[in-house]
Amino acid sequence: MTSISTSPSKRPLSKAFSAFVLLVGLALLKIKAVAIFFIEKIRLLVVNPFEGFGALQFAIAGGSIALTIAAYAMKWPVSVVIGFVVVTLIHEIGHAFVIRAKGLRTGFMVFIPFIGGAVTIKDQVRTAYDDAQIGLAGPVAGTFAALIALQVYKWTGHPVYLLTAFFGFVLNLINLIPIGMLDGGRISGAVTKWMWVFGGGLLIYKVVKQPNPLMLLILVLVAFQVYASIVREKDDKSFYDVTLGQRAGIAAAYFILVVFLGHQTYLALTRLSLLK
Repeated sequence: MTSISTSPSKRPLSKAFSAFVLLVGLALLKIKAVAIFFIEKIRLLVVNPFEGFGALQFAIAGGSIALTIAAYAMKWPVSVVIGFVVVTLIHEIGHAFVIRAKGLRTGFMVFIPFIGGAVTIKDQVRTAYDDAQIGLAGPVAGTFAALIALQVYKWTGHPVYLLTAFFGFVLNLINLIPIGMLDGGRISGAVTKWMWVFGGGLLIYKVVKQPNPLMLLILVLVAFQVYASIVREKDDKSFYDVTLGQRAGIAAAYFILVVFLGHQTYLALTRLSLLK
């Protein structure tokens, strides 16, 4: 009778295969956990910036956009005006997107001729860091919109798109000036409030050099907002509790965006001068 025996050499192979299967299973579980984590993060960012908007909100937004286009069209070509207003709209949607992503409610989106646009917030922003992120979202979205217009110009060679890109870069760059009512004022609150001194100095210089009722009104509003921020810091000290890492991240994003927009504005202006 012949006896059947298992070869000893096959046992290490079976053990190695079992270990390999186990490792693959563990790796798949890890990948699944990481994938679920990132999917959840992405899901939180996929929000409707117009959530909660009713007929009144859409009417105010649409009516103010039409009024802005009509006012600008008295000075510039309609095609350029529409491009500029679209960039402005995308800028404001950027704000609304992050407002909703942070679980806050948007109020009204309104556009004011020769001043700009704004999105109101129904809820109280919890921290200066959140406020800075909301402030950054507008210029970031507006910069992407201007870059798209610039790319379309490169494809078509049509100067309208170059003008749209130029005005878009200028719009978002101006919004980064660190004064209270602009996005730069909200952003600088999470970096250092000393930036307000620089922004306020620029505004005072502008008022002295070119005094007009609108600039004076802006100066008064900025002064009131700075005062309100000082009072808030006394009443709600936790609002300005920003970690060093958060402060550094906001500062890096802010100054990179300022340099990039300044450079793009210069390049667009150079291209426009060559078209003449």
